[in-house]
This record gives sequence, structure tokens and C-alpha cells, in this order.
Amino acid sequence: MRRAPGSLVSRYAKSLFAAARERGVLDEVRRDVAALSEAWRDYPEVGLLVTNPRLSRKKVHDILMSLADRLQVHDITRRFLDVLMEKDRLIVLSDVGARFEQLWRDHEGEINVSVRTAVPVGDELRRAIHDHLAARSGRRPQIAWECDPALLGGVVIEFPDRVFDGSLARKLANLKDHLAWAALATADR
Repeated sequence: MRRAPGSLVSRYAKSLFAAARERGVLDEVRRDVAALSEAWRDYPEVGLLVTNPRLSRKKVHDILMSLADRLQVHDITRRFLDVLMEKDRLIVLSDVGARFEQLWRDHEGEINVSVRTAVPVGDELRRAIHDHLAARSGRRPQIAWECDPALLGGVVIEFPDRVFDGSLARKLANLKDHLAWAALATADR
């Protein structure tokens, strides 16, 4: 099945988020969107069915409302489905859940961070890293911890928009590159 452009998904997710926030039902709509995304992902035939151009708009509407009834979605979410159908934008349903979740995390002051270390770290170091990331970002980090022996030592921290690579593997690679450039410079003399 085709995927919607990211800008289109973002625009609809932001509109739904704003409507839910304005009415004070963010948590309910977040639950609805997660359930719809799960249904879309777990049952791809639903997406194929409602985007089938041979089905009448009434039939598509009935299928969507049946799904909405089964998931017991909020009226705002139900209206959102109506708008997507009216505008022929049902394709955004495959990706709107992830974008809505990111908007919710931003609103709640959370940030997803991945921390990779060469060896498992204890609770005290985990707390120290968590506290440092919270102080640096001004947000509540939601950390996914991973042990990666290929790092050899150090830590790699991945934010949504940047990466801090303090691993021994990276430092050795940088040293190798530096020595290679130095050897080339010396050879040119």
C-alpha cells in the first residue's frame, strides 16, 4: 500500500492534536490513534479495503465507523476519520499514529533518547546519565538502553536530532583517519 508524504501526515496529526488539546481530551485521542494505528498495522487488509477506489464512499464510511465503534473512539477521533474520508486522505492513517505520539511526547516534555554502551551499566550510572540528559535537554528523557560490545568502550547517545559518539571505536577510527592523512601529507613532500 502507498504511503502518505510526511508533510501531509504531519499536517493532519497536528490538526488532530490541536483539536484534542483544545477540548482537553489528549489522552483519549492518543489512545484512539494508537489503537487505529495498531489495527492498520496488524490488519493491512483494512487499509487496502478502505482505500479501494471501487468501494462506494458510503461503504467506506460504514467500515470506518464500524472500526471506530469497535475501538470505542472519542467523537473527535470519529470526526477526524470523517474528515480524512471526505478529503480522500485515508492513506495518512498508516503513519499518523507515530507523528501524533511524537507531538504528545513533545507536549509532555519528553524526549526519546537511545544510549548504547560497550558493557552493561549499573543503576547508579544510569541515574547519572538520565539526570545529565534531563539537565542538558531540559526535558524528561525516555531512554532506550542498549549494550553494544562493538563500541569497545565509552557511550553513544542518540537524540532525535543529533548523536554524541564518545565510543572508543569512534576515537580509534578518528585516529586511523588522522594517521592516514598524516601519512599522505608526509608522502607528498
